[in-house]
Amino acid sequence: MKFLFSFCLFLLGASTVVFGQDAKPDVYQDSLQKVIDSNNSKSIKKEALFLLGEHLVQRNPDLADKIAQDLRKNYNDKADSSEVRRNVYILAASNRWQGDYKTALDYYQFIYDYSKRHKDSVDIAKSGHFIGTLNMYLGNNVRSQNHLLEVASIYNSIGTAQQKADINNTLAGFYLNMDQLEKGKDQYLLALEQYEKLNDSAGMASANANLGMLYTDVGEFDKAEMHLMKQKVYNKVFPTLREMGFHHDFLGVLRQKQGRLEEAYEEHLKALEIRKNLSSTYNLCESKINMGEVLIKLGRYPEAIAHLKDVFNYDEHESLYQQQAAYELLSEAYEKSGNYKESLTNFKEFKKLSDSIYSEESIEIIAEKDALYNQQLKDSEISLLNSEKEITHAELARSRAILIGTIIGLALFLIAAIALFVLYRKIKFKNQIITKALQDRELLLHETHHRVKNNLQMISSLLNLQSKYVEDPKALEVLQNGRNRVESMALLHKNLYSGENLNMVNLQEYIEDLVKQIYNSYNKSEQEIQTIVKAKGIVMDIETVIPIGLILNELVTNSLKHAFPKHDGEKPSIAIEMTENNEQYKLIVQDNGRGIENIQIQDRQNETFGQRLIRSLTQKLKAVLKVRNENGTQVFVDIPKKTNGATR
Repeated sequence: MKFLFSFCLFLLGASTVVFGQDAKPDVYQDSLQKVIDSNNSKSIKKEALFLLGEHLVQRNPDLADKIAQDLRKNYNDKADSSEVRRNVYILAASNRWQGDYKTALDYYQFIYDYSKRHKDSVDIAKSGHFIGTLNMYLGNNVRSQNHLLEVASIYNSIGTAQQKADINNTLAGFYLNMDQLEKGKDQYLLALEQYEKLNDSAGMASANANLGMLYTDVGEFDKAEMHLMKQKVYNKVFPTLREMGFHHDFLGVLRQKQGRLEEAYEEHLKALEIRKNLSSTYNLCESKINMGEVLIKLGRYPEAIAHLKDVFNYDEHESLYQQQAAYELLSEAYEKSGNYKESLTNFKEFKKLSDSIYSEESIEIIAEKDALYNQQLKDSEISLLNSEKEITHAELARSRAILIGTIIGLALFLIAAIALFVLYRKIKFKNQIITKALQDRELLLHETHHRVKNNLQMISSLLNLQSKYVEDPKALEVLQNGRNRVESMALLHKNLYSGENLNMVNLQEYIEDLVKQIYNSYNKSEQEIQTIVKAKGIVMDIETVIPIGLILNELVTNSLKHAFPKHDGEKPSIAIEMTENNEQYKLIVQDNGRGIENIQIQDRQNETFGQRLIRSLTQKLKAVLKVRNENGTQVFVDIPKKTNGATR
């Protein structure tokens, strides 16, 4: 799925049919050139140059760039911001189609920053769409998501049907890139439906091509073939070499998955020959990676290595995804050809890039922002329903005033009564719709928490199963700790969907269940260890409870593992207390064990993962952490209320 979204970018910004290098002479270009070469006024020549530059950005990017430079130097009114931005769009697009994504991003960023300062939503969305898409290609996932969700939000409010279809098509590629297959498929199907309503052949070709790659990736080859053949049909309506390059490349990937390697090689070769003569080095590198992959499968390792190493010679775009794929395939090619040293070197580079692209922090940020965007969509729907409810209440008030006037005559009274009854039925029906929507929202939250709990428990089970095959004590301990952390979050979602309030957590119940779960994982019982939990009457929001639960998991686990070496003295005990005042919550966890050495508390360089996790979580809560040795270990965490937004 490395290049599943590759077809998005050619579509973005294309508004007219674009003919390839094998097309007939361009009559439109010739007519504009005649206007430019004639003795027309400067303003007429300027407009003709703008139109020609915009026309040529895909057909002849080098010439389009020269025209834009000429406009900037000799024609542009620098005081006219719309004219300046129009010229920058030509510069950005020409560099994009030449494969110089870095320079293109700089130009689009210039337009975006200007539009932000002047609150121009149309250009914020237009430039942001390009910025988000290019960063998706380059592997900058968090920045890509920031812009794409902002664009989607703007287009949901003021966008045209075409713009909504385009952003859905791009978002689909982003989700697939993050391995969210179902979400990506739903977005592509939605985009395809929208393009069909618009009768947009280029859009339908794009959506079908990407659906073909998606179904190829999941092994549904019949569906993949059907969509790729539809893409070919729509390409006849939108006939360019660039799009045929996509078709042959995608079809080659399908043939690889089907095991038809010689056919796959021929398709990739067709795509490569087309792309050698086109401007986009990004698409050329796609073909080289796919050629490398099929040549490895055919056992032609030297040829595969040559294609894959060539990917690193194009620094115009420096796509992290393409470099990641090239390193991975080079590692495989060198291994199969017996050069294990080079194989290991390339595998290390692959792992380094993978860790950079899919860092835990970036994935967490992406998930949070995606959830926030979805919640905003639902909130806007509820707000609309509430507005309709207010309108119906106003209508009811007016109807009562009308009813008072009907007392002047029995006939008028009867007519008004009938009218009021009909209106009442309409209002009642609308209220039923609103009530059902609110019930559906509550059911959705129940189901969401339930599914999250089930998914987390599945992860816990997988960790437990994996631990049965691990003999190394340290590795086993790491797996057990990870399982406990996952279980602490699963328990939280279980409490939410089984309780009355879907957003707030009863801390007393949650902590008691969490402690029992930790004891069970270490084969301990409350008969062996005296446990005291004091948090009655305190409820907190889920955003705050998640880090608190993880902190408690680490502290209780540490007490079980280190505080109570075998002895015949006082019975082991662990006490957990949560209190609150107007300004903050105070969490106290203490045991009567042997305590923790001061040097362990102060030694940041050699601290364990658990200690780093506790410190990171307290920083997220903007809390103050204190540790004290007094008849055991005492840990105090002061959590400010205003910062975390928790309410009782």
